[in-house]
Amino acid sequence: MNLMNKKSLIYRCEQIIRDLANDIAGSIHDKPFKETVIKKLKFSKLDDWNVLCSLMDVLSDTELAKENFLKYSLTGPTKILDYGEQYLRLYGLVNAIYLQKSALISFIELVKLRGKKEIINKIESLKLIELRHVVGAHTIDFLDNGTRNPHQLQRAMLEGRIIKTSDSRGNFKEYDLKELLLEYNQLAEKLIIEATNQFIKTVLKNGGKRKEKYLERLDAVKSAHNGAIVIWNEEGTEQFIVRIVK
Repeated sequence: MNLMNKKSLIYRCEQIIRDLANDIAGSIHDKPFKETVIKKLKFSKLDDWNVLCSLMDVLSDTELAKENFLKYSLTGPTKILDYGEQYLRLYGLVNAIYLQKSALISFIELVKLRGKKEIINKIESLKLIELRHVVGAHTIDFLDNGTRNPHQLQRAMLEGRIIKTSDSRGNFKEYDLKELLLEYNQLAEKLIIEATNQFIKTVLKNGGKRKEKYLERLDAVKSAHNGAIVIWNEEGTEQFIVRIVK
């Protein structure tokens, strides 16, 4: 057992989703495969299997970008002042977040989690998503209440985790990148836990012990999200959970 198994909660949810999808897919020997797996997963459209496979990869791959930033910030592991590297890391991080956000919403749509409109509004209103639009996509054509408002990101203002921008109206903004990422993670973890729970209960409606196994794994993730200390073994299942009562 590895007591330092520090994989993120989003990654752990993705592994639960992937294991369940593989369990279902692996039990199919009928043809055509795609029509059968869609039926067993309770999806609506033939392309939904491809969507699931794609979003699982995006969820796990984008976690790598987030974890790297939390470990090394924008300066990278060398800690050498290199503006080119800092820009690459900044653009890479904010667009990784945007890709993950899109994958999360796609999964929410697949499992038909209730309140999709409100969920999307919550995600889109996060300051981290605003920062992505400002520095990673729409710097020149950023829309502020429907009006074009170009922004600037000055090289001298790119310092570690603090991002400073100015707009065409003379307004300056400061973004704490690490703080905003942690805020995003809190919401993203909550949503993927809810969506994964829906996925398990829908696919394994009469799943017996197999359903219990997946729900137990998800309960460990949920407990960790709520502040409990969870120690996982190498297989990703929880060894034990210490819940902290305030």
